[in-house]
Amino acid sequence: MLISIVSFLIVFTIIAVAHELGHFIWAKRVGIRVLEFGIGFGPKLFSVTRNGTCYSLNSIPILAFVRLAGENNTEEDNAVPDNEKIQSKPPIQKLKAVFAGPGMNIVVAFFILTLYLSFFGNPIGASNEIGVINRNSPAEAAGLKVGDKLLSINGKRFDKMDDAISYIHQSPEKPLKLSVQRGKEKLLLTATPKNNPRLKVSLLGFSPKPLFEKVSPFNAIFLAFQQTYLMVFSVLFVVWQLITGGVSLFDLAGPVGIAQITGKYAQSGLASLVYFTAFISVNVGVLNLLPLPALDGGRIIFYLWELVTKRPVDEQLEYRVNSIGFTLLLLLMAVVTLSDLLRLFRGQ
Repeated sequence: MLISIVSFLIVFTIIAVAHELGHFIWAKRVGIRVLEFGIGFGPKLFSVTRNGTCYSLNSIPILAFVRLAGENNTEEDNAVPDNEKIQSKPPIQKLKAVFAGPGMNIVVAFFILTLYLSFFGNPIGASNEIGVINRNSPAEAAGLKVGDKLLSINGKRFDKMDDAISYIHQSPEKPLKLSVQRGKEKLLLTATPKNNPRLKVSLLGFSPKPLFEKVSPFNAIFLAFQQTYLMVFSVLFVVWQLITGGVSLFDLAGPVGIAQITGKYAQSGLASLVYFTAFISVNVGVLNLLPLPALDGGRIIFYLWELVTKRPVDEQLEYRVNSIGFTLLLLLMAVVTLSDLLRLFRGQ
């Protein structure tokens, strides 16, 4: 559990810093005063002010934020010249500053994937070595350990690990004899797959380590671009499935579920965690561009309206819409978190 929490916080803080850094850089470029760039929340542990911007490290070092001049009607805001406030800028410059946050997430994901492919190689399948074992799973109960190599199931050998996993998926509630190699020792373990009604397959609760193929630096860049594109497409596809009813809201993972998944990737090794970080960064970037109030996409809609009509959206209307959107977003988070907890208690 501790690994899940720590890895989750590290991954999301890195992603949040990248996101806010995008807003920060482009706000500066278009002449919007950035009042504060902060890492974490709560009382300040350390801060320094340079060129009108306070850079702070706070007592709860989780996530990050930027405060732009003109966003809040405070004394600090009022002391800033009008031409440095976000309201004074043309809509195209506002759009650049808002787009830059999600855009930075996708760019960072691309660079992470380039490094991942350069150092680890391109994943081409699964090895027969156990990489992760889920807590309270049939695999754990059977005595399977990380590093064990699966040799056969019920005396049947498999050329590919994917075929072995498919065999497990099709063996609901049937005891399976697993022949494994642990170091120099060969063991015979018995495990009974547990049916997962949500996924409609039987699972033992383990994940194999991936197999990698070395690639050249040029191919690493090409594959990183390709995989970033596929990740963006996969997020949009899930959103479309949600809209059309192909995926239920309860199938989504909230903070608890994502923390669990992050922990599993961390246990599987650095390569898996790095890849997952890129995937989550793409998710954060794409989802923030959805045209929903309280997200960057909602602000983009307001600025596009201003660009077309030549007049800004009424501040009170924008505030009300964002307040309603933020409330709905909190309700959504509560629903998916409750769903996460129910799955956790059921051992799914």
